Amino acid sequence: MVAGGTYLQTTLAANISLNSGKAVEFGQGVAMVAACSGANSLTVTPNSEFVNASGSGAHYLKTITVSGIPVGCNGDDFQISVYDSTTSTALPIFASTKTVASIWNNGGTFQGGSGFLGSTVTSSSGSFTVSFTTPVALASNVAKLTLQSTTHAAGNCATENICAVGDTGPGGGIVFYAGAAFTETGTVCNTRCNYLELAPKFWYSNPEPVGQLSAVSSLPASTTSILFGTGWVNTNYLTAYANNTTGVYAAVRYGAATNTVGQWFLPSTQEMAALYNSPINTQLTPDFYWTSEYAGAFAGAEFGFGFTGYSAPYYGGYVGNPHSVRPIRAF
Repeated sequence: MVAGGTYLQTTLAANISLNSGKAVEFGQGVAMVAACSGANSLTVTPNSEFVNASGSGAHYLKTITVSGIPVGCNGDDFQISVYDSTTSTALPIFASTKTVASIWNNGGTFQGGSGFLGSTVTSSSGSFTVSFTTPVALASNVAKLTLQSTTHAAGNCATENICAVGDTGPGGGIVFYAGAAFTETGTVCNTRCNYLELAPKFWYSNPEPVGQLSAVSSLPASTTSILFGTGWVNTNYLTAYANNTTGVYAAVRYGAATNTVGQWFLPSTQEMAALYNSPINTQLTPDFYWTSEYAGAFAGAEFGFGFTGYSAPYYGGYVGNPHSVRPIRAF
């Protein structure tokens, strides 16, 4: 069963203690109370996995599941460490030397916390499972496990995707949306996107580019959408059928080609509305900005910033009119 690199997952049979230091026999999970959970008991379940090696192999601590998490823990970090039976120093558990697995309870959605790289977090309602890509702690050495809830510590937005509005994103832009998870089909995050970032002011040129939305006679208006999460698809439609190589489309292509992260696109109308309602809208010049919603040869969709009376999308902008261009990206 273990030949050829087969992994055999088993329950980690060990004595564990949870904060109090009182050892309990591990079976199907251990009930405990964390600072944020009040009288609600959490269930902590560690599991091991057999890692095959040439001529041998061993069981390593592979995953830890915590369930029964109440809403009172929203916004906090969970920190998990393990110990052997003789020393007071936490054992490395993943990424060679990391001794703390940090999980952020982002409003009921669980994701990796500060320093989580080398682990992955699967989120469910009121529970999470943290998995170690390359586990380090031998199951036979794990005698104690501690879990504590702490005030959230910000991670690195550019490298760990733990972001707040105003942070610098991995594409070098400014995060303007950090809310509920969403789908931006076709992007690097696809069905598991968490953030939107706005390209820097002079991402293409100084002053920022102003372009025309070309008439695309072969593209029906119905192929684009106003909905949140459709900007990438919209932009692909527009760039594929555009009949010019300058202005809006050229600028977006340039941004995607010259940024190593790529996938910059014109926001849909609802994505632009999220930007408008974000404090990051001060990064925009009082002007009209193109969205990726296309309403026909003589009517694009533009969004006004900084002008009284234009706090919502303004439709009917003639496609030949020059307006500012500022793309976004999802991650």
